[in-house]
Amino acid sequence: MANNKNSPEHSLPPRVSLFMSDTPPEIPKTLPIPTEVQNADAHELVRVWDVEGKQHVSISSGLGGDAKQFGQLLAQIALHSSQVYEKNERIDRASCLRQILMGFKEEVAKEVTRAPR
Repeated sequence: MANNKNSPEHSLPPRVSLFMSDTPPEIPKTLPIPTEVQNADAHELVRVWDVEGKQHVSISSGLGGDAKQFGQLLAQIALHSSQVYEKNERIDRASCLRQILMGFKEEVAKEVTRAPR
């Protein structure tokens, strides 16, 4: 996807670029790597797979930063995801972000209530 002023990614914070695959709605086994990072000093941070409705996650041990910065990374993923849902499901971005935030809070709350204090 080109990064120009008329593209949807232009409205995102400049730290993270959006790459949406042009593959059909069927879920591909793998996603293409954005051209912009193929020649850069880039490092893959997170991968997520879905197997029968259960997510499997691989996170780089060299993640770096602090927990707050990781939260900001998750926020960027939510912002990008809202654009995908807006495009594919015709859900307005603000409603989608509210739903993402609600789901995030529900999942984190499950773990927080289980964790020892």
